[in-house]
Amino acid sequence: MKKVILAASKCLLGFTLVSGLLSGTTWAESVGANEENLNAVQIELPNDLSQLEIPDVASSSTKGFARGKKIDVNRPEVSILSNFNVTGDRISFSDSLTATDPADFWFFNVPTDRTILTQLRSNNANYRVDLYSIDWNTGTATPTPFWGKAGEVKFATDLAAGDWGLRVTSTGTVGDAYSIHANMANPSVISDPSNPNKVAKLTSYSENLISAVMEYPNGDIFVNGDKIGNTSAVSNINSHLTWAREYTFTDSGAHSSINHDIDDVRIKGVTIPFKYTSQYVQSDNAVFITLDKGTLFTSFRSNFVSGVPTASWSTFDDVQGRTTPRRLDEIDMFGDPDLLVYDLDKKKVIDFASSLNYWYAKGIEPFPSVVYYR
Repeated sequence: MKKVILAASKCLLGFTLVSGLLSGTTWAESVGANEENLNAVQIELPNDLSQLEIPDVASSSTKGFARGKKIDVNRPEVSILSNFNVTGDRISFSDSLTATDPADFWFFNVPTDRTILTQLRSNNANYRVDLYSIDWNTGTATPTPFWGKAGEVKFATDLAAGDWGLRVTSTGTVGDAYSIHANMANPSVISDPSNPNKVAKLTSYSENLISAVMEYPNGDIFVNGDKIGNTSAVSNINSHLTWAREYTFTDSGAHSSINHDIDDVRIKGVTIPFKYTSQYVQSDNAVFITLDKGTLFTSFRSNFVSGVPTASWSTFDDVQGRTTPRRLDEIDMFGDPDLLVYDLDKKKVIDFASSLNYWYAKGIEPFPSVVYYR
């Protein structure tokens, strides 16, 4: 029987389900274990990120009566990192069941109440995974009602703080390989007394479940435990998500400036993390924030040339010829998505990936690239 405690790792790997910058095509990169081997692949960008939302995953519960007996367990003497794709609240491992080792336990601990997202993958349809509550004081593992067959994605919002174990067994034959994936990084559901019918939503997750995005009843959006913002249409509820870029060029009496500003952000959705690279900025741990109607956008450009006579002009019109400051509207929603790039490590917006961005729209700077980690 396998006994593993998951230690913390700073490595965050994932596979994004949604992406998008401008219409047409851009460049993404696929990487394997060695990041030096990057292969560029051209991808078509979606016009509507909402079309790529994951199917509904029925919510289960980790509480209540479960069939089965308690199991004696011993606390592992050492903590190991046998897979650098995990942290203490995420699992992504591969192994197999054999006649001499027909059951595997994967232990983990969560210090606060969390949600749990799991999937067991195997070609053996007899394999299953069950969640056990672990009591190291008595050395017992108690089964819970939370379980899944091979291939099923299971989700629950009521995982209590404490010690837990995912047990992989078979109801039939053994001898086949499997992989076990789980994400316990997001907090438990925050209830909304004023709207009890509004429930938490699992909006996207990575292929190996290392990354998961949730929207809570109060509108908060979390990515792996990090709060990104709130989807409510309340003024300045996302005051931390402002972005501005100012560019000034001076040469031989000529003075040009291009200024952009995003404020009073309204969030339509958030993707899971990826690596982002542009001529302007880059990040190894970023997410896209899809802007919704009501977001305030300002564009200002000016030019001055000295001489006799002097010449100057300025405009608040954006690249579409629409006057700013203005709030994004139905016309913007109908076109390509307007995306803020949020750096999870720096806790701030670092770029505006949009057809409204003058630098990208006019080809002054090349389109950014996104690296999808498998």
